[in-house]
Amino acid sequence: MKTKLLSFLLAASFSINGFSQGFYMEYNIIADKGAAGNMKTYAQDGNSRSEISFSMAGSSASPFSQNTVILTLKENADKGYLLDDTRKTYSEMDMSKTYGPKDDKLEDYEVTVLGKEKVNGYNSNHVKLKNKKTNVVEEMWTTTEIAAYAELEKIKTKYTGTENMSKALSAKGAEGFPVKITIDEKGVLASLNLVKAEKRNNPASLFSLSGYTKSAGNDMLGGGNMQQMMQQMQNMSPEERQKFIEQMKQQMGGSH
Repeated sequence: MKTKLLSFLLAASFSINGFSQGFYMEYNIIADKGAAGNMKTYAQDGNSRSEISFSMAGSSASPFSQNTVILTLKENADKGYLLDDTRKTYSEMDMSKTYGPKDDKLEDYEVTVLGKEKVNGYNSNHVKLKNKKTNVVEEMWTTTEIAAYAELEKIKTKYTGTENMSKALSAKGAEGFPVKITIDEKGVLASLNLVKAEKRNNPASLFSLSGYTKSAGNDMLGGGNMQQMMQQMQNMSPEERQKFIEQMKQQMGGSH
């Protein structure tokens, strides 16, 4: 559960590095088995910063929590920088290969319009979207009323819409940016709710690596090692996974 939710949050982080104007977006995240979190994204001048915080109950005596900050910079949009604020280090990730959108064929998307509802303050289309290739089913509430929709509509991530997904929604008259998403993927039940979306001038300091040094590459949560970690955790027993989490917490200096 923990590794799947971590993967879900990273994939859902809105790396809006192509967004030219200043913008701020915030989502609350609720998942099963006591997992919850928050995701904030800042964009300015082609740069973006995603801050993801979440906590999950490893056991009643040992909850697991983690904060993640990812930068994408205009000069190298396919590269992500995973920041460690405690050590003032960063690791690099290939966002295009690891967390980028993977579109399927148009015919793989099955869209069912469930009605029109007002959700999180927006008039929205409520749809059920099934990917027949992967059997992933999600419900989405989409709207065109959101601030700066013309630019947001161009953003393509796994959970906010790839090219053919957008076409499938448009064909049913349900085009728009999601203000709420609920998803069941491989046993992960999660819901993202839009809290705020607004034009905002964000300080350049949010998009800087100044004061950080590149990690030596052995951080358990850094760069390619994060990918290895998630794969390893998928193959662990619950007891092995709990022990691994304890080791992670010790390396990070305890729960954040």
